[in-house]
Amino acid sequence: MKKISIFLFAAAALIWGAGCENSSDTDDAVTVSAIALDSSLSGGITMVVGETTNIAGKVSVLPEEAAGLPESYHSSDTSIVTVDANGDVKAVSDGLAMITISVGGKNAHFEVKVEPKKIPVETVTLPDEWKDGVTLKAEETMDIANKAAYTPSTATHTSESYASSNEEVATVSAEGIVTALKPGETEITITIDGKSASFTLTVEKIAVETVTLPDELANGITMVIGETRNIAGKATIAPENATYQTETYNSSDKSVATISETGEIEALAAGETEITVTVDGVDAKFTLTVKAAATLIQEITLSVTSKEIDLGETLDLIPLLTITPADNTEGVTYASSNPEIATIDDKGMITSKAVGETTITVSAKDHADVKAELALTVCGDYDRTGWTMSATSHDLPTTPLGHSVTAAFDGDANGTSNFGLTRPGKSSGGIDLRSEPDIQIWFVVDLTKVLKVNYLRIRHISTKQADYGTRWHKFVEILGSNTGEDGSWTSIVTNLDFDSISSVLSNQETGNIQIPLSEYRYLKFVSDKNCFDTTGNTAQINELYFGLGKTNSDE
Repeated sequence: MKKISIFLFAAAALIWGAGCENSSDTDDAVTVSAIALDSSLSGGITMVVGETTNIAGKVSVLPEEAAGLPESYHSSDTSIVTVDANGDVKAVSDGLAMITISVGGKNAHFEVKVEPKKIPVETVTLPDEWKDGVTLKAEETMDIANKAAYTPSTATHTSESYASSNEEVATVSAEGIVTALKPGETEITITIDGKSASFTLTVEKIAVETVTLPDELANGITMVIGETRNIAGKATIAPENATYQTETYNSSDKSVATISETGEIEALAAGETEITVTVDGVDAKFTLTVKAAATLIQEITLSVTSKEIDLGETLDLIPLLTITPADNTEGVTYASSNPEIATIDDKGMITSKAVGETTITVSAKDHADVKAELALTVCGDYDRTGWTMSATSHDLPTTPLGHSVTAAFDGDANGTSNFGLTRPGKSSGGIDLRSEPDIQIWFVVDLTKVLKVNYLRIRHISTKQADYGTRWHKFVEILGSNTGEDGSWTSIVTNLDFDSISSVLSNQETGNIQIPLSEYRYLKFVSDKNCFDTTGNTAQINELYFGLGKTNSDE
């Protein structure tokens, strides 16, 4: 028993001694200042469920004298990834976890991303309607994204990619939009996780439906022998996006005229031929008449450059016309710049239609730069449709009750509707100017547009009754404006007394009262107490006319 105790004591002493030596060695050990992850770990790693990897020895220790110290490992979430004492890392389930490597009290961390175990795509199948191919017209599009089926349905990498075998025929975008470009065939391929399926895409042309020629050709043209003319590009093609738009040409009688590949017609001999323009198999035709070289017009003159005629009158232009040479074979055309005022037929007869001005032009038929012009004025009363009148005297209304501002333009020359103003110093229709004997009164006519005017005419109410004898026989002033606004009025004539034209007090209608030629939209007529006869309280107008009279400037 004593021997055993001595042995145990000796052993204890040996162990203690050894322990003291180890304590001394630890105190002398190098302290770790830093550890750094290997580049293969520093950015984190990605693993698939079930995969393992070893990270032992994947850190650098500073100082170098501390190398070889033991490493320890820790996982932030062992349900996602585990790591044992040997540094073996195992991916358990998908997710993110942090692995910590510790050496000498220093730590380094990196992230582990665990992805589900890949289930590869085995087959890719296209829709049945694509099996026999797909047809598009040029410029049409087609969306093929997510139209393919794949197996198994649990596959983990199912992103689609697309390709066209001939990108001149059709392209396909990264989003799966197929765009047809030009006629032809191409293979469109859909790839999922390395597995592919394809279909044939046929791009058809957009066919020309119609070819239409401009009237200048469609109605036929005339050329003279030796003349050339190019018609390329004159046709209109529908639809506008037709694939093939190249024009080809043909002449039915090449002895009369030929036409080149570029659309150049050459007239060869007198006669007729049919010219055909063809685009993508669709034709348009016109008749070409070739004549012998014409004797062209050298000069056109008119004996007068301006002419006035009355509304309703006609004028034969031929006696005024001289064409040199007289035996020309070209002929002339006639035109009116304003057919609403006057027209001219192909025999040179002018017919007036409305009061106003127009230019009559006589031109050489085949070269319109040789021409002569006639300034034509149609004289007479203007059409008064839409005209109105307004009246005032400063701030006082002067239109009696029951009087109309349109009556003077209604064409009812024998009716009872009239335009009237209460006279200065009088009272009528609710307007009392008895205290204003010296006031001026006026009315404004709106002609609806700017018109040239050089006369007016007034028709009064019936003169059969004495109390209807009040009528204008002069105006203090007539003014014109194109806006009708204050400050815009220009004087046309002052102190216009037209008693001398006809006895106003004994005739129901004046003659044409001449005024200086004016060109305004609005005309303002100013009167005072001296502009009327001595009886009556109102100054009335049954009809009021304006017109453009002859000046005899062309006689």
